[in-house]
Formats: sequence, C-alpha cells, structure tokens
Amino acid sequence: MKQNFNFKQKQLPRLSMQTWLPLLQCSLSDLEKHIQVITNENPCLEVKSGFEISEGSSEKSHFAYLESQNQVSNSSSDEIEWMSVSKESLYEKLDFQISAPLFPTPISQKIARQIILYINEEGYFDGDINEIARQTGTDAHKVEQIRQRFAYLEPSGVGAVDYKESFLFQLNDYTLDDELSILMSALIIQFEKIEKFMSHPRIHDAKEVLKHLRNPPAVAYMEEERQILPDMFIEFKKGDFTIKINHDFYPDLMVHQIDKYDNFAKQKFKEARELVKLLDLRKATLYNIGIVLIEKQYTFFMGGELKPLRLQDVADELGFNESTISRAISDKYLECEHGVFAFKDFFSNSIGDVATSEIKHFIERLVQSEDKNKPFSDKYLHEKIEERFGVKMVRRSIAKYRQELDIPPFKERGFLYKLATL
Repeated sequence: MKQNFNFKQKQLPRLSMQTWLPLLQCSLSDLEKHIQVITNENPCLEVKSGFEISEGSSEKSHFAYLESQNQVSNSSSDEIEWMSVSKESLYEKLDFQISAPLFPTPISQKIARQIILYINEEGYFDGDINEIARQTGTDAHKVEQIRQRFAYLEPSGVGAVDYKESFLFQLNDYTLDDELSILMSALIIQFEKIEKFMSHPRIHDAKEVLKHLRNPPAVAYMEEERQILPDMFIEFKKGDFTIKINHDFYPDLMVHQIDKYDNFAKQKFKEARELVKLLDLRKATLYNIGIVLIEKQYTFFMGGELKPLRLQDVADELGFNESTISRAISDKYLECEHGVFAFKDFFSNSIGDVATSEIKHFIERLVQSEDKNKPFSDKYLHEKIEERFGVKMVRRSIAKYRQELDIPPFKERGFLYKLATL
C-alpha cells in the first residue's frame, strides 16, 4: 500500500495529554474553532485558516462545504426569517404551549410537562402512562386525559402514540363536514383495509386530506443532516490503496517568539511548538488507523461485507489504549469509492462469526425487495436471517437492528406503501 504520510510518531517527545486528547477527539468540522480557543490564550501562536486549497488537495469537499455556507449567506429575507424561527426546538415549542386554557391548573401543567419528557424527536409519545402517573402523584386516567389534549398543540399530531393516532390528531386542523370526517377517521383506523373505501363517493376528498398529513408529526423540527467533512480519502488505483489525509480543513499554525524572554514567554513558546506537533500526531494517528482498517476490513473496501472488529484489535495493533482509539474515531469520517462512512461503522460486534453489520445489510436488502402489499414481519426476517447465516438469535434483536436502520415496523411500512400510491 502506498504511503504518502511520512510523519513518525517515535520522533515526538512526551506531550501534554491534557491538550492531546481533546485535540484527538475533536471533529474535523470543529477543529479550527477548538484550536482558535487555544491560540487566543497563547501570544506565540497565530492561526492561518485551513480552508485555503493547496495544490493537489481535494477540492471536492472544500467546495461542497463553501457551497453549503453560501446557501445560507445568500438566502432571501424570507428564508432567513424561517431559519431563525426554526431554531426553536420541539421541546421549547411544546413547553411554551403548556398554559391555559388547555392546561389551566398546576397539576395539569405538571403532567403535561412530564409527558413532554417522553416525546421523542419524531414527535411521538413513547412513555408509560402508569409511570408518569406515579411520578406526578395522580392516576393513569388523568394522565391520559392530559395527553389527549396534545391533539390541539403544535406541531399538529405531536404526542400521539403512533402514526394513526397522530393522523387523527391532525384532523383537528381541518374543517370537515360530518360525512368526510367519519370517512377520514374510519380510513385511518382501518388503513390496512383501505381497499374497502375505494368505492366511497368522497374517497377523492379523503385522499387530498391524507396527502397533507405529516408522518412523523415533528418532521419540521428534526435536526437536519449536517455537512460531513471526511478526515481522509482512501483510493484504490492500480492494485494499491492510497490514504490521503484531508489537509484542507486543518488550520496552519504559525509559531512566533515574543519580545519578552521570561518564564511565561518560554512556556507559551514551548506550548505553541507542542501544539504543532500534536496536530501532526493527530494526522499520523488517523492515518495509522486507516491502514489498520484497510488490513482488517479489506473485504469491505473490495466491495464485500464488513468483518467483526473490536476497538481493542486496533489498539493492540497500534500500541494504544482502547480509550485512545475510541477518542480518535469519535465523529471522524472517511471517504472511499463506496461512499462516506463514519470510522465507528467499521467496528462491529458479531453473532458467532457473522458481523452484526452484515446482518443489518441483509435486513435492508430483504425490506427493499419485499412485496409492498405484504411487508415482511420481524418473525419472517428473524427466520430468514437464521436460515441465511446459520446463527441463533432472539427476535427482539431484529427489532433493535431494524430501528437502528430507521426501518418502520411492517404494519407501518404497509401503510406508507399504500399512502404513496394515493
């Protein structure tokens, strides 16, 4: 494998762990900000932005980042206003609404705020009514009464236990005549049997309402996917792998001696030189982890599946503590011909000799190929996995993996498939 990073760790003196570990753990997108804080306290250091493109560097990531910034700076006044409003979190939005007339008493407000603690980022309630009753010193019936009042809060549909109840909550936003209201309620409750409603004279009106219902209800408040900056690029050319560190986003540090020559000046000059070495050590550490990942996950980089790999395996290979490797891969990404991946994605537990990542990929492929009119249940997925890999596993693991892949339960998938055809 071609190596184009010739920094040698053994050349380094003993370095300050207090500075080193946070620097190692910091994401590439936050690196310059982190270093700027250090340089503000050191008169011997000057930061030159790492966003300048050097010859032969990866312009693709650089321009993608600048483009994302320009999209914000060039926004119209309406878009800027929308962005300022959208900064309010879901939980701030809900808490602001906990007042009369919906929640007129201290106990009703106490219960409502406790319910908010059990609303997930999608806007669904996933708590236990009896537990909330115990926490608030009341009974389950009272808690459920308060939860039902969330049907009148914004964002519409929030606080529901599932998509059906959320849709029923959202119907409160529409002025429907009695016939259409009854049809909508029945259609949502019995959506698995939607075919029986197709001959209804108001089905066209019902479809128009359905198209405007949100799933999940808090989709407007969910965190947008942030710009990912790869820490390294792995290329396979002419039968060899090449690792390139993404230098573009590393700030250039300039070290200066100050006029005074006392203990303070000597210490700050020493710390400044040390920080330059620490930046190189960060690059070297990530580079060496990249080498080990290619060796241990060679099959993946050649188009196959990931193999089981522990942090300790890499730590042993490089002579670090496992905790150091954990810090090093935190919020770090690499780009290869198969896409952009988090470093942590290459570390996988196993069931027998099969990596859990391989099982997850198998689940994804099964769901992608399923009959839209009859989605696969977790029981079926469980049976197919045991058959395919020859392993024994509990069925609740399937639900766990499916949730980690953001794949809804089979009944909800069936609903979404049918909704897409309307």
